[in-house]
Amino acid sequence: MTLFSCRAFCLIAVCIALLTAAHASAQRTFTNPIAVGADPWVVFHKGHYYWCLSQSAKGVAIAKSDTLTSVGKRQTVWKAPKSGPHSHEIWAPELHLLDGRWYIYVAADNGENATHRMIVLESETDDPLSKYTFKGELYTGDNIAKNKKSHWAIDGTVLTHKDKRYFIWSGWSSKSDEQYLYIAPMSNPWTVSGNRVRICKNDTYLWEFVNESRKKNGLNEAPQVLQHGGRTFLIYSASGSWQRFYKLGLLELTGADPLKPSSWRKHPKPVFAPTDQVFGVGHSCFTTSPDGKQYWHVYHAKRGRADGHSDRSINIQPFTWTADGFPDFGTPVPPGIPVKAPSNNK
Repeated sequence: MTLFSCRAFCLIAVCIALLTAAHASAQRTFTNPIAVGADPWVVFHKGHYYWCLSQSAKGVAIAKSDTLTSVGKRQTVWKAPKSGPHSHEIWAPELHLLDGRWYIYVAADNGENATHRMIVLESETDDPLSKYTFKGELYTGDNIAKNKKSHWAIDGTVLTHKDKRYFIWSGWSSKSDEQYLYIAPMSNPWTVSGNRVRICKNDTYLWEFVNESRKKNGLNEAPQVLQHGGRTFLIYSASGSWQRFYKLGLLELTGADPLKPSSWRKHPKPVFAPTDQVFGVGHSCFTTSPDGKQYWHVYHAKRGRADGHSDRSINIQPFTWTADGFPDFGTPVPPGIPVKAPSNNK
């Protein structure tokens, strides 16, 4: 081989290496949004991500994915009956592994929003993708001893604290459309065993009000448990989900008993808020990278400033913890901006 051809060969090899590195680098980034949809829920289990989503408000679907940056193909695991109290408006399902079985907590009604209640579905096997059957309606009322009627309820989730379980949700105080966060004890994954307790006011701060106006009501919904370093946080969505003002607030469990409102301390400022490029951020959940080294925030955002529920999409981005153990969610990453993929992402 001549000196010229040797140099040419080396130059070609370097170019190929650079192109390969550039391609690999491109493969390690993604852009938001990652999917169309709202009220996302994802859990990492045995090397896979399982997304649990409403299926056209008529059932529940689960999608299995090797990567957090892709939802994957959805598989319907439960269809609502054609009629009855739990037949319509299937909203915001969550998938939880409890006592060796999978349970889905989801809101349902009879076709009228005022009848929304929380129900629980149970898996047939220990496979998250198995079929689910209706297990029961969860009590969300004020007099369980006399089995008095439950109140309107959506966005249910489960808190495990000191080997005890609690159900937390967003509900109306009575028949009026004023949403607060409630908590009640659980005796097993499908049974609420006590009366509901209102955790806090929904209008402590102006940013919690619909339209950020004191002429409207305060609104708290979509509670999500986030535990780290021995501390328990409750991240919730505030203001109207149909508006660009939707954002996240935070409560911290500072007392011994989660059933006492005084045990919860509300943070005075939003912990994640919309910007002039990303609107209506909320209804979050949290997971980790495949290697467990990074924390990831999963949420939905509006794709425009106008009011409405039809234009939402699912976004993800990493978050960190401050030196004093407080979650730092940063600001929403605008659509189309490259984000480094989760560490050890497939």
